[in-house]
Amino acid sequence: MARPSLDYDRIAPAVRKLHAGGSSVRAIAAKVGISVGSAHALIGQIGLVRPVAGKIDACTKRRRPLPAGACLEIGHV
Repeated sequence: MARPSLDYDRIAPAVRKLHAGGSSVRAIAAKVGISVGSAHALIGQIGLVRPVAGKIDACTKRRRPLPAGACLEIGHV
């Protein structure tokens, strides 16, 4: 018999509920009583992966040109 902490059929409803509520994998693992790696595996097996933002889009949103005159303000000139 499997260990109670790894009985995925028993803890899957709780993981679904916490994941739908927006909890992080660490929070789900702590609440359910399993390791973070097991929580990642269970979320993958259930198919509850969240969409990941594209790397190019994320970088372009963070990198914006400085406004005109910002160099003067930064250098205290």
